[in-house]
Amino acid sequence: MLQLQIFKLEYTWYEGEYHYTLLAKDVDKEQFEKDLIKAKEFAESLIGKEIKKGDYLGRGYRVGCLPEYYNQIIWFLNRKLRYIECDYDKDITYDVDDPQNKKISVKKSERKIERKELTPKRIL
Repeated sequence: MLQLQIFKLEYTWYEGEYHYTLLAKDVDKEQFEKDLIKAKEFAESLIGKEIKKGDYLGRGYRVGCLPEYYNQIIWFLNRKLRYIECDYDKDITYDVDDPQNKKISVKKSERKIERKELTPKRIL
């Protein structure tokens, strides 16, 4: 039976830029760490090189900053090592509850944020 493990890869750059990616594959932690080292070495091999040809890599820029290294690592894990990129919506949950009247209850809860402009009322 396939049992995917989920790994979170993230970076924080200057001025608070932050990004993370959830990756999944049927591997243990040790194998993921070995694969991550391969991906890191791949990204390091591109430092300072201008990339003009290739699959993801053909964007015509010089690899030289953390977000670009990160993108190269993610690309390598996805395309070369077949990791799956995942998305998780923390604002939605699905709850399964005990049967009521011989029916199992499944409920969706969604957290929403509403914004509206506050304007002063006109006094006449």
